[in-house]
Amino acid sequence: MAILTNGLCETAMAGMLLEPTVGTPAARQLLQDLFVSEADIIPNTENKQLRVKIHAGSRPAVNKSLRDLFEKLNESEITYLETDMKLVYEIPEIPG
Repeated sequence: MAILTNGLCETAMAGMLLEPTVGTPAARQLLQDLFVSEADIIPNTENKQLRVKIHAGSRPAVNKSLRDLFEKLNESEITYLETDMKLVYEIPEIPG
């Protein structure tokens, strides 16, 4: 069941990434890369947040797509399993 659920989540998230310049195969590849990316997980118990800071990649277009995805996920106010901590996704701005 976990594989089916993960596949459904990937499909739903890929739909959130679709743009005129990002098709379904590219969105799926971006997510697969994201799922194996390094991240810092920083609990903030005072604000009941669990910050997930993804390390920025070398491609600005990918970072922008991820930033847009994270904005949508953050608007959903997802709570981490069996806690009252809200997940907050971040990716740093890279000056360019």
